[in-house]
Amino acid sequence: MQPPDVRESGEELPDPAADGQGPGGEGAGAPTAQGGRLGGLAALKPVSVIIIVLSVVGVAVAAVVHSVMLFLNIAPLNTVSQKHAAGLNSYIYPEFAQDWKLFAPNPTSANTHVQARVKVLMPDGALKTTGWMDLTAMDEAWIVHNPLPSQAHQNQLRGAWANYVSTLDDKGRPVGLFGTMMQEYLVRIAAQRFGPHFDGGTVQNVQLRSASTPIAAPSWSNQYVDTTTGYLVEPWWTVKAEDFK
Repeated sequence: MQPPDVRESGEELPDPAADGQGPGGEGAGAPTAQGGRLGGLAALKPVSVIIIVLSVVGVAVAAVVHSVMLFLNIAPLNTVSQKHAAGLNSYIYPEFAQDWKLFAPNPTSANTHVQARVKVLMPDGALKTTGWMDLTAMDEAWIVHNPLPSQAHQNQLRGAWANYVSTLDDKGRPVGLFGTMMQEYLVRIAAQRFGPHFDGGTVQNVQLRSASTPIAAPSWSNQYVDTTTGYLVEPWWTVKAEDFK
C-alpha cells in the first residue's frame, strides 16, 4: 500500500504551506477582509474608533463628576463643600436634591402632609377658590401596593417642601436664591397636579400649606407627645403658563 498523501501515479499532493494556507504558511490564520474575519474595533475607521473612545471616556468622566457632587451634598460639612457651595447647589438642586445624609440621618417625628388649593378664573370673570387638596395623600395612594413606586411619587414633593421650609427666616419668608428656587419648584409641582384648567375655570394662583401631626409615643413610654395637628400656611403664589409644562 502507498502512503495516503501520495497518489498512485506518483504525483505528490500540493503542499498547503506553499500558498500560505497551512499551519506553517506565511498567511496561516491571518484574518483578511475578503474572508470576513475582521471584526470589532479593528474593522472600523480610525476616526470612528477615536469617536467611540472619546464618548466612553466622556460618559465615565460625567459619571464620576456626578457621583462626587452627590457625595459632597450628602456628606457632613467639610472644607471642599463649603468652598464650592454655590456651584454644588446649582448642580444638585432641584433635580438631584437629596433629603438624607450619609451619616446618622435624623428620623422624622411627625407625619407631614403638603396640601394645596388654587384660585381659578371662571368663564363669567369671577375668581373661585377651591378646597384644599392633599398632595401627599395622592403620592401615598400611588405608592401603596405598588412594588416599584417612582422616585417622584416618593420624594419629589416631600423633598421640595422640606428644602423650602429649611430656607425660611423667622418671618416665614424664603431666604436667598435657593429659597426662591424651591418656592418656584413647589409652584410647578402643585400646578402640574391641578393642571391649567380645574373645577370649571383657569388656574391663576396656588397656595400651599403643611399639616404636621406629631407621632404619638409608644404605649410603653411615659413620654407625653401633643398630637395636635399644626399648619404652616404659605401666601398665594402666581402660576405661570410654563409651570404646567
